[in-house]
Amino acid sequence: MRMPTALDAPKATGRPRDPKLDRSILAATLDLLASDGYDGLTIEGVAARAGVGKASVYRRFPGKEELVVEAVASLSEPPERVAGAGVRDELVALLEAVRRKSDSSLAGKIFPRLLGASAENPALMARYREQVLEPRRRRFHEVLRRGIAEGTIRPDVEVDHATDLLVGPMAYRNLIRTDPPPGPDLAARIVDDVLVALAPSKDPA
Repeated sequence: MRMPTALDAPKATGRPRDPKLDRSILAATLDLLASDGYDGLTIEGVAARAGVGKASVYRRFPGKEELVVEAVASLSEPPERVAGAGVRDELVALLEAVRRKSDSSLAGKIFPRLLGASAENPALMARYREQVLEPRRRRFHEVLRRGIAEGTIRPDVEVDHATDLLVGPMAYRNLIRTDPPPGPDLAARIVDDVLVALAPSKDPA
């Protein structure tokens, strides 16, 4: 389940908000993040790019951090849970969502700038971690715990560490070693390699 965000907050009574306008504001924010970076982005600039007044932006987002985190989160939602999906297939779907998010040209411009800005804006990274990264990591944790319960993963495996083993190689390929871009089979290859390491040892014959 997606964690609540600024757009999910209780709405004031009166004229309902326009979802199309919400999307326009988030799209304008992403465009300006890609071109100007976090430090160069302003609420005024977002409002102008979206063709709305500043008040429309502030009614939705208390400040710049909230706006940026919501916009970045909108780039990719975790995949929907599929009833009956096996542990391996669900892990592949989650990891493929990470690849697709970073594979877009827009995301490829935004994430390096966001990481650079986080060094001087720890509150921004803390909010991004809380609202975007941690909910996605918990999805990995849930699937890994299911694997432990089903006996396909060793009971002594630490799910947080196992999540790092899964996400780490994909993050490295997306952000550091970008040439050639990671292919669509990379998620499955990473999951298969990690599951071999996490599998219970077989009893000697």
